[in-house]
Amino acid sequence: MNYQRKIKLETALFTLLALVILLTGSCKKDHTEITKVPLTVTEYYPNSGNQGTLVTIQGTGFGESPDKVSATFAGTNADVVSVTSKEIVLRAPLNGHTGELSLKVNDEQIKVGNYTYQELSVTAISPSNGGAGTHITISGAGFGSLQQPAQVFVNGKAAVVITAADTFLIAEVPEGAGSGPVMVKIDGKEASGKSFKFQVISSIKPLTGGTGTVVRINGAGFEELIAGNTVQFNGKTAVIKEAAADHLLVIAPDQVATGPLSVIINQQKLSGPIFTVVAPPSIQIVTPLSGPKGSQMTISGALFSPILDENKVFINDVPVPIQSVNAIQIKLVVPGGTGSGVVKVVVNDQVTNGPQFKDQNLGISSVSPDNGLAGTTVTINGSGFSTIAANNKVYFNGVQAMVKTATENVLVLDAPAGLSTGNLKVVVGGQEALAPQEFRRAGIITLAGGPSSSNFGSGMTSMALDNNGNVYVVDAANKVVKKITPDGAVSTLTSNGSIVTFGAPYGIVIDKQNNIYVSDQSSREIRKITPSGQNTVYASGFAACLMTFDADGNMYANIYGFGAGMNRVNAGGSYSKVTGPLWPNSRTVVDATGGVYFVDQGANSNNAISKLNPANPNDMVRFGSSEAGYVDGIGLAARFNGIEGGLALFGNGKMIAGDGNNYAIREIDIDTKAVSTLFKVTRGFADGTLTSAKIGSMNDLAVDKDGNIYILDANNKAVRKVLLK
Repeated sequence: MNYQRKIKLETALFTLLALVILLTGSCKKDHTEITKVPLTVTEYYPNSGNQGTLVTIQGTGFGESPDKVSATFAGTNADVVSVTSKEIVLRAPLNGHTGELSLKVNDEQIKVGNYTYQELSVTAISPSNGGAGTHITISGAGFGSLQQPAQVFVNGKAAVVITAADTFLIAEVPEGAGSGPVMVKIDGKEASGKSFKFQVISSIKPLTGGTGTVVRINGAGFEELIAGNTVQFNGKTAVIKEAAADHLLVIAPDQVATGPLSVIINQQKLSGPIFTVVAPPSIQIVTPLSGPKGSQMTISGALFSPILDENKVFINDVPVPIQSVNAIQIKLVVPGGTGSGVVKVVVNDQVTNGPQFKDQNLGISSVSPDNGLAGTTVTINGSGFSTIAANNKVYFNGVQAMVKTATENVLVLDAPAGLSTGNLKVVVGGQEALAPQEFRRAGIITLAGGPSSSNFGSGMTSMALDNNGNVYVVDAANKVVKKITPDGAVSTLTSNGSIVTFGAPYGIVIDKQNNIYVSDQSSREIRKITPSGQNTVYASGFAACLMTFDADGNMYANIYGFGAGMNRVNAGGSYSKVTGPLWPNSRTVVDATGGVYFVDQGANSNNAISKLNPANPNDMVRFGSSEAGYVDGIGLAARFNGIEGGLALFGNGKMIAGDGNNYAIREIDIDTKAVSTLFKVTRGFADGTLTSAKIGSMNDLAVDKDGNIYILDANNKAVRKVLLK
């Protein structure tokens, strides 16, 4: 064979092979397998009637051609009225007989069920879906009887018939009926019509949240196409994410409000549980703010869900499993490897970002105490500290303190001179760690006096502050008023160079112009001493105790004596009785709106705070209960035990109460009625932190412009100053 013939032969063979491959591929590409839909019957109705009754058969695989469909009623051919892929309508034949209804599609035979020739027939129901209590109208024939009324059953469960006539019935769907055929029984005969689709909302989860919360609605009978369902939150339509017969997933809409959740299907409304709108969670403290794998993290805040799986925590957007949770605290274990980033809490799809967390060895889990003055011994607990004390640098708001002792997990040191409120930071090598919360320059000191001091006599009764930060104290035993300067120097109040004396001084208050008012119970007068030294009678005619001013310069004065009440004294010295208070023994305060807050021995044993609206004496609000105790809470749920220290306004919208027998200063949010503890100490006499200090008694309170609190500690013959900043 020569070379050219060989080339031509190889070329021909290659061309033939390519053609075979091309034809083969083309055949495969052009071949489309047709998936045959199986012939099934899911429902037919009615199952009884007379000749000419239209019977609907529902199912699959019916095709679209009437000429491919035939049917017989007990062997008698029936007319095919219409055909779709999922529904066939037949007409019961003339001269038909009771018996089996059979269907034939494309030469495939299927038994449908029995059809009874009789007068009784259920031809239609409306509506064909709904919940318990739905009134359905049943259309048909043969519903009248002289023997007994017709009975109606939904899915085999008896329904109450409300209205009956020969051709229609109205019945109420019973509780828990479930989905199934509607049957009518009468005179020993029965007939079934179209199935009723029973719908119910069994539960929703979660029950609380806000805009954007994804809610799962559990139940039965929902439409499996999203468009077939409408979900509303208190009347506001929501977006549906997912639909199935037994559940729906929906997103709470914008401006969602607390109210019932409902589902509407084919104009039938199902009412579900109440969805309660709550604000997003808040994060107050995260401890630690840095640390290694295995560290126990506690997130303190508010509005966490007590149901564990309704809360999610992320560190640097990495999900972290939660160990336990309640409404104000989440606990988890740092998994390590998250990297450094924001701590995020998500409660029912409502997101709150917290502080940064550092994924490192060095971390501070707690500081004890978390407040104090210079020289206070402080213990820092955490991880990654150097066991060499000098290698740990500790800063209080930028001021360095010397570490006295150190282990890998504990540092002990004294708060440094020049201390101010701010971040506490530990630096070891190249790593820095912040304490979970600021260290407060806070504590209790003795401004003047003391158990062994002779500055004051026993039984000091009240005190007041002037605009220059001076404290004035009624020294009842010595029948004078003592002045204490901001640096603690004590002197006696004078007028025109002479000491001002009283018969039985008790209350004191100072107005905006630094005029001093002192109640003298023996003379039944209120004396006024001006900054220039004038000493006059401001009001007379009753024995006043503790006093206070409102924003307009009106004085409210407790009256000495059981059930004597309170007087309101105007700027001219005239007075009238205040309706409401019975036996107030503690200092009263008046807020910017004129609301009068007082503690009443007669009404609640000095254990609760009442708010009086002078314009409407019947408008009374109470914080706490007449029952003594110690409970932080809202309104009447709070408990005090002897508010002997009285009341003082404390910042914007708040006030404090001297809870005498609990040796605590309690803070009250006026708008929310929330009562909390600012600090609590024990009985005795000692300066120190807000936990270690001791107080003998709380006889009166005052607050200066910097937010420092002054406590009249008569049992220790002292004025105590509480530093909070």
